[in-house]
Amino acid sequence: MFVRRFALLAAVITAGALGACASSATPSAGDAKATGAVAAPVAASPSAARAAVRIANVGGRKALVDQEGRTLYVFLRDAKGKSACLDKCAVTWPPMIGDAVNGEGVDGFLLSTHVRPDGTMQTTYRDLPLYRFGTDRPGDANGQGMDGAWFMLDENGDMYQW
Repeated sequence: MFVRRFALLAAVITAGALGACASSATPSAGDAKATGAVAAPVAASPSAARAAVRIANVGGRKALVDQEGRTLYVFLRDAKGKSACLDKCAVTWPPMIGDAVNGEGVDGFLLSTHVRPDGTMQTTYRDLPLYRFGTDRPGDANGQGMDGAWFMLDENGDMYQW
């Protein structure tokens, strides 16, 4: 967590310094189109809310959940750091998108992200991509063990296989 905070602080300081050095002759978006230049992507605001992964009681067990209390699952067909749940699968099993922060009971060093084939960033825990089950509500574990391939994780990132 300290490393993430330090990196965020360094990014804010750098952005402020670059903004102070910018000239008032910055080309407009229309100028970029006229010259064929590609506009730089806009960085997310440091104050933008980030999703949290935390530990909660799900079905009598401590398991990873999102900020809304919905159970998070891993897919056995995923390789570490690579999603196999795409297209129709991702409709039923929406991936947890974005760079999450560690909530209560979660080791921030085990949280990370990877880039999905569509270019979005998916949250991972122990390098395992995280998903929600489409019909789950907070506290539900309806996806647990589904098709022998979807499992909840405990705080250490170990799968509950029952």
